[in-house]
Amino acid sequence: MMRKKLGDRHRCPKPPQSRIIHITPTARGQRCLSPSFLAISVLSLLFCPAFAQSIDIGVFSLFRPLEMRVTPASNSVLVTAGDQRIILEGHQVFPIQLAQLSPTVRVSARDGSATDFRLSIPGKIERKFHGTLAIRPGDHKLIAVVTMDLEIAVASVVAAEMPLHTPIEALKAQAVATRSYYAASPPRHDEFSFCDSTHCQFLREPPAQGTAASRATKETRNLLLEYAGKPLPAQYSAVCGGRTRSLEGEGEPIAGYPYYSVPCDYCRRHSPGVVQGHQLGLCQSGAAGMAASGATFRAILDHYYPGANVAEPRAHRQPGY
Repeated sequence: MMRKKLGDRHRCPKPPQSRIIHITPTARGQRCLSPSFLAISVLSLLFCPAFAQSIDIGVFSLFRPLEMRVTPASNSVLVTAGDQRIILEGHQVFPIQLAQLSPTVRVSARDGSATDFRLSIPGKIERKFHGTLAIRPGDHKLIAVVTMDLEIAVASVVAAEMPLHTPIEALKAQAVATRSYYAASPPRHDEFSFCDSTHCQFLREPPAQGTAASRATKETRNLLLEYAGKPLPAQYSAVCGGRTRSLEGEGEPIAGYPYYSVPCDYCRRHSPGVVQGHQLGLCQSGAAGMAASGATFRAILDHYYPGANVAEPRAHRQPGY
């Protein structure tokens, strides 16, 4: 079944022809994955999407914000609100309050394309994003959705999920698992496809160019985990405690990847019995240990996802692949 790209639902359309307003500056205001693994495996077989180049991610939803602020992060940004088009430059701030919001507010570059911007909830959190932003009223909260390039999302998750000094091959393994999860999972929310919390994948700001997380993403670009010829919505956890867990024998029918139980030597030596997460798939601590001992990202993924293959999606393969 053909499907739209995951980001298409919230892609920022070109703004209508209307007046442009320059506003004056104002003061600036700052993964336990879901347990429904079997449902995700079944749905991934039914919905297995075309390889998405952009995805829409709901941000700051855990705060249930009533007010947000947008400001440029580098170049000027275009804010579209109803029939108004407002240019923000420098440290200018556009405040958005639920009580006063009726049309959707959209933020983009002047031509409607992706741009750098900062989004904040006053007194609580501020982050920089690269993409386009849509903010609309929800049920007693503002709903903020960032549509961003898939590779930027992957790099942002790798930077958020893995410690700073993690060996590069472990970061590459995480990048492939992260990309696979986004590419193979059906939308997990009604208002957007994925969130920025551990309910989906923990996502913060995109890492700077040249950082290890950025390099790991770039050096594995387009690579996915596949099982039975389909992208695998890869699960992973922080510390497996010495052995990962399998879905076999848990009393539920398995339509997708069964997540075989495999030993984790690093956790056996360094964290016996300590478990952080659901123990399915990649163990982040174990992956770092394997990489420090010289294992490549492919060897790490082969170990934690037996029977799965690392491959490019069909849309990116060369003839005869």
